Amino acid sequence: MKRHSYFIGFITLFLVWACVEEYSLDAPPPSAEDAQFGFHASTESDNILNFSADGDFFMMNWDLGNGSQVSGKTVTGTYPLAGEYTVTLTVFNAGGSAAYSQVITIDQTDPVLLDKPLYNLLTGGPSATEGKTWVLDSARSGHFGVGPDPSQAGDFPEWYQAQPNEKAGGGMYDDRYTFILADFGFVMQTNGDVYINAAQGASFPGAEDSGVGDLRAPYTPPATLSWSIVEPADDYPLLTIANGGFIGYFAGGRTYQIVNIEENELFLRFVDQANEGLAWYIRLIPAGFDSGAEPEPEPEPEPEPGDVNFTLADLVGEGSKTWKLKPAAGAFGVGPNPGSDEWYPGGADLSEERACLFNDLFSFGEDGSMEYDAQGDIFGEVYMGVSSDECQPESNLEGLPGAEWASGVHEFSFTPGSGATNPTITVTGTGAFLVLPKAFNGGEYTAGPPEDDKSVTYEVINYINEDGTEEVTITIDVAPDGGVFWSFVLVPAETE
Repeated sequence: MKRHSYFIGFITLFLVWACVEEYSLDAPPPSAEDAQFGFHASTESDNILNFSADGDFFMMNWDLGNGSQVSGKTVTGTYPLAGEYTVTLTVFNAGGSAAYSQVITIDQTDPVLLDKPLYNLLTGGPSATEGKTWVLDSARSGHFGVGPDPSQAGDFPEWYQAQPNEKAGGGMYDDRYTFILADFGFVMQTNGDVYINAAQGASFPGAEDSGVGDLRAPYTPPATLSWSIVEPADDYPLLTIANGGFIGYFAGGRTYQIVNIEENELFLRFVDQANEGLAWYIRLIPAGFDSGAEPEPEPEPEPEPGDVNFTLADLVGEGSKTWKLKPAAGAFGVGPNPGSDEWYPGGADLSEERACLFNDLFSFGEDGSMEYDAQGDIFGEVYMGVSSDECQPESNLEGLPGAEWASGVHEFSFTPGSGATNPTITVTGTGAFLVLPKAFNGGEYTAGPPEDDKSVTYEVINYINEDGTEEVTITIDVAPDGGVFWSFVLVPAETE
């Protein structure tokens, strides 16, 4: 085993604890000595270290010195490259907090730890000694855009998508971004100017109107840039550019979520630091890669109003009829047109991944009642007040703002189609919905509770009842100005 040398440095004790009802402020704060920790190399590699705090506190936060921040009494840090890393543990009790640091020395680079699919896609791998250079995919629509933060309809530029070459002359399209595996090097070539958010102009002397929105500014990047990646367990990898660099469009931050990475595509999401509620997106391709002329998208066929022959009797059957999501691709999704799932999930079948959605029952009675039965589980999302977006027990909603979206009975009305319009189904009541609780006409909930006695109307855009197959497709436009449609395909519960 290689020897790891280190020296001990004490970080000045500081108090950060605000008034919290269940803790007494009379407790003495911890000291730097209380935050001491030890470490040892793992059996897997001398470059993978296991850290353990000497004490035990209700909150213990680690900065592992490699770009990772984690919490817990025992944690693990990976250090592929030789060098010195400052590891800091901060502990908290009722009276305050204290921190303690050690500088660890990794004696040798471990090439095995660098040979990761994510690193190789980003940099070209160990054999690409000059790294891999990325540029904006300016010839493709959606290469730059903005959407809400947190995301609503999905992680894509929902509110605005730049058209091909729309930002030419702004200072972004001629920039180059080279990622090098060795020493995690990053080279940013700007050709003299960059494209920045208008709110960041004060930080860039000489910034001026770009002519294509926002600002163009002179900028010479530092020569000592580097990159790092942190891979949270339940979220996108986080790519950070250190020492003053950035990628594409500067909105105040230097950390990017890697929404997608392939051999010839890097799709990044980053939060606007000056405008709460905005997230920007950029799509890059390798320099020299020809993504081809973007073909005109084939328009998705939309049923002509009045063509859908769906009646109240079809909906309620002989007194009462129960419907559920069809367990198939295309049965649940969002896109730019009714019936489309182009934006999410893009043709994927979610019936296993989100089984808790596909077992929900919606029973319509001839008395005008609609009963929702979640079958004991839901796909909970943070806007409901739960802690995570995943299938979970319905009981998790109890006592939360989203409790009104739980199983219950509401009212419904049915409007037949005519020569100019399709049939519609309207559900009414506090927390009334079909399939997706957050969607309503012209918007989506970002936080609970739902509006009292709200009515939500769904348009019936297709109905099939032949050869033993019966299914109905409904849609709802959630964009204030139109153009973002959630669509669902329902089948009778007894004919899955």
